[in-house]
Amino acid sequence: MQPSVRRLLDTHALDLSLLAAGAPERMMAPISWIHSSDLDDPTPFLDAGHIVLTTGTQFDRSSTTQNDYDGYVERLLSHGIVGIGFGTEVVQVTPPELVTACGRLGMPLFEVPYRVPFIAVIREAADLLAEAAHARDTWALNAQRAISFAALRPDATAAILKELSRQLRRFVALVDARGAFSLVFDEASVMPALEEDPARQRILQEAERLIGRGQRSSSTLSEKSGQVNLQTLGRRDALRGVLVIAGTTPLDSADQTVVTSVVALAGLALEQNRELSRARGLLRSGLLQTLLEGNVALVRRIVQQMGGELPAEPVRFVAFAPPAVARDALFSDLEARDVAGNLFFAASDGRVLVGVPAPAAAPLAEELARVSGLAAGISEPVHWSETAIGTKQAVQALQRAIGEATRHVDDAAASVVVFSDVAERGLAALLPRADAVEIARTLLKPVRDHDTGNGTDLIGDVRVWLEHHGQWDPAARALGIHRHTLKNRVALVEKLSGRPLTTVEARTNLWLALQLE
Repeated sequence: MQPSVRRLLDTHALDLSLLAAGAPERMMAPISWIHSSDLDDPTPFLDAGHIVLTTGTQFDRSSTTQNDYDGYVERLLSHGIVGIGFGTEVVQVTPPELVTACGRLGMPLFEVPYRVPFIAVIREAADLLAEAAHARDTWALNAQRAISFAALRPDATAAILKELSRQLRRFVALVDARGAFSLVFDEASVMPALEEDPARQRILQEAERLIGRGQRSSSTLSEKSGQVNLQTLGRRDALRGVLVIAGTTPLDSADQTVVTSVVALAGLALEQNRELSRARGLLRSGLLQTLLEGNVALVRRIVQQMGGELPAEPVRFVAFAPPAVARDALFSDLEARDVAGNLFFAASDGRVLVGVPAPAAAPLAEELARVSGLAAGISEPVHWSETAIGTKQAVQALQRAIGEATRHVDDAAASVVVFSDVAERGLAALLPRADAVEIARTLLKPVRDHDTGNGTDLIGDVRVWLEHHGQWDPAARALGIHRHTLKNRVALVEKLSGRPLTTVEARTNLWLALQLE
């Protein structure tokens, strides 16, 4: 137990007398050290949590007023001093004005008898501090042993964090790689404020920030009922989540020692889960290949033997193309969402394909695109026997989504495209690749340059003309110009582009260029 004013008063050998009780929290406040000083303002040489012992030589009884005593106590209070000990009969008895000031301001004041040297009080506090430090070290050792045994259980991560919450008597949680609470333990119910949604949202936002940095790091949040500590778990660029610890008081050195061991153990457990996830990933890839070959019954039996189910038909496939460094994080996210067979996912040709019940496809794609910044393609609803069709549709939609993201680099939102949108736009929707776009820009560049230099809009005129199937009168009416004027403008486009627009092929190429450019 940490030494306190109350603990010192209970030490009979010191024979201390309480003159002013002060605030209850100060009577029980932990003492970090005891200093003796007869300076009128000793605060530059003290820290919060200290006790000051004085003989009172700084107080001239003939000239010191009640205001002077009040100022002395106020200075100590504002610096975090938790008590004053007055050595009586060395110079004078304890001034009643000092007793009054301490009683009014809530500062504990005790009297040290003449026969008790200050060093005896200091030595008693030092012994109590050493005893408390030894007790905390012993506790930390026992806590680490208990947590190590918990790590041997099948559900190692959950067992480790539950035991940590029990040992620390604090709120402990794991925020997974997708930024959601995956495990929560509060063995002591120390911070009921964390049950409130705003507090949890602040924690999740901070955890998402730490995960987004991709580096091992930590941070601290101050809540109205205490302090929240966050620490990333996992290797750099492969973070597995964030450990959250909350309590009414800051972690001391013994707490930190235990937490450090938990970070290592939990990180190891999560890495082991990662290797297991890789093995499951290889199995899923094999199952996907079997589905592509049309053997749904075999896949269904295997999934059932593994304790799961294929998602209910009809399903939509969602395709992603994560970079290699982000693939594990995406798999971890998908595994966390895979509850009661509500999705099936596997890697194929550098892409991740996810099969989900049709109504859940769009919300899943949009949320993952928002969290991970990945473009996504969604197929039409299909049966599992049509897996080959569904995955091709999802990949084609993904290619379209990536093309849109390339052309709109300033747009922070990742693109999500449904295959039906691609189909509605026809075959031209499959063309937007980098090389096709560059060809389109080259074809239209002379016309663009002419418009820029002469203030014309030949691009707009020829677009309207093509939209009206090359018919002069309807297009001219839409533009509000004479048909001969339109003919002259189209002829100028032919001259600038070096391509006569008299054939279907030529007009088609120009129309596609306008769509792509």
